[in-house]
Amino acid sequence: MDRRRLLRTGAVALAGLVPGCGLGSGGGTPTPEDGPAPTERPAETATEGPTPMVTATGEPTPTATATAAPTATAAPTFDEADQVVTVADGSAVFDPETFEVPTGATVVWVWHSSGHNLRATARPRGSTFTGTAGEDETTYDEGHTFSHTFEVAGEYEYRCYPYRNLGMRGSVTVTD
Repeated sequence: MDRRRLLRTGAVALAGLVPGCGLGSGGGTPTPEDGPAPTERPAETATEGPTPMVTATGEPTPTATATAAPTATAAPTFDEADQVVTVADGSAVFDPETFEVPTGATVVWVWHSSGHNLRATARPRGSTFTGTAGEDETTYDEGHTFSHTFEVAGEYEYRCYPYRNLGMRGSVTVTD
């Protein structure tokens, strides 16, 4: 058996195993060869309180309900930021590259180009500043924003890991 025929045979066998890719009728209507038609379930929705469920005896029985997950606090807007830093607006730099803010200040970084991140390289003891979430290779796209409120005074240094060899670095001094 040549390679093309082997691959074609494997693809046909695989298509028969993947739901919705059966070779039975070729259309949307199942045939006896396709097996039973899939059944549809109504979409599940969360409710505010217990939803009564009627039993065979006709008496309502309360059921458990889903509760809404807590929502994340919205990132500060540009108006609420004490400092806005541009990430890669035409070149591989943070703008401003260095700046100073008081303790408690919120800094917002705004991506103007894709493929960048922000990784802390130095920070004072007790600080929670690590940069953007993910590993060194995790990058973010144009339009992304990242904010951090600096609660510990000291010197902070950071870089864009993918552009570290081009010197894409920044620093902030947080004063008391």
